[in-house]
Amino acid sequence: MPIPLPPIPDEQQKIADCLTSLDDLIRAEEGRLEALRAHKRGLMQRLFPAPGQTTPRLRFPEFRDAGPWEVKRLGGVFAERVERGGNRNQLLSVTMERGVVPTSDLDRRTNASSDLSNYKQVRPSDIVYNSMRMWQGASGVSKNFGLVSPAYTVVIPDDGQIPEFWGYYFKHPSSLEKFTQYSQGVTSDTWNLKFPTFSAIKMAVPPAAVEQQMIADCLTALDDLTCAQGETIEALKAHKKGLMQKLFPREVG
Repeated sequence: MPIPLPPIPDEQQKIADCLTSLDDLIRAEEGRLEALRAHKRGLMQRLFPAPGQTTPRLRFPEFRDAGPWEVKRLGGVFAERVERGGNRNQLLSVTMERGVVPTSDLDRRTNASSDLSNYKQVRPSDIVYNSMRMWQGASGVSKNFGLVSPAYTVVIPDDGQIPEFWGYYFKHPSSLEKFTQYSQGVTSDTWNLKFPTFSAIKMAVPPAAVEQQMIADCLTALDDLTCAQGETIEALKAHKKGLMQKLFPREVG
C-alpha cells in the first residue's frame, strides 16, 4: 500500500523532533504528577498517627506542645443517618478514587430500582461508605444532597468535627487496617462493616477542630495541585493528538 512521504528528509526529521520534544514534555509532567502523589502518600503517613500511636510524627507549629490526640470510639464522633427516600432523588455512588459522586457522572450502568423509597438520604458534609468495601477505602465526604443504595452506610460528624479531615483519615493505612480487622464475614468478598461495629472502633482524634481543619486544608491543597497537574497532562496529550492530525496527510481514499 503506497504511503505519502515528505520528499525532503529534513522535513521528516523536523516532524520527528517536534513530536519527540512533546513526548519528552509529557513524560516530564507525568513525573511531576507522580512526585505529587508520592508527596501526599508520605505526608499522610506523617500527619496521622502510626498504628498503636496517638501522636503524629508531623504537627503544625501551633500544636507541637498540645499533647497526644484523644482516643475515642467512632460512635462518640459520628451518628448514623437513617432517613430514607424523600424528594432528594439524585443518585450518588461511592468510588475508591473520587469519593462520593453523582452516579450520572460515572461511566457505568446503574442497577438502581425505580422505587427509591428504601434508599438512604445523604446531605452535604455527610460521610458515606460502602459497607462491603470500607476496608479498601471506599468512602468519602458528600458535597451533594442525594440518595444512596441501602448497601451503603451514611454517618454524620458531630459538631466540632471536620468532615474533610475524617475523609482523609479514613483513607489512612492505619484506618484501613482497623476497618479490615472489624469487618465481619467469612471471606473478603462478604466482609461487611455496619454502623454498630463501626461505632465501636477506637481512633485517635485531635482535640482541637482547628488542627483537624489545618490537616484537611493541607491535603486538599495538595489534591488541587495534583488535579491541576493531571489536567495539564491531558491538555498536552490532546495537543499532540491534534498536532499529529495536522502534521500527517489524511488517508487517501
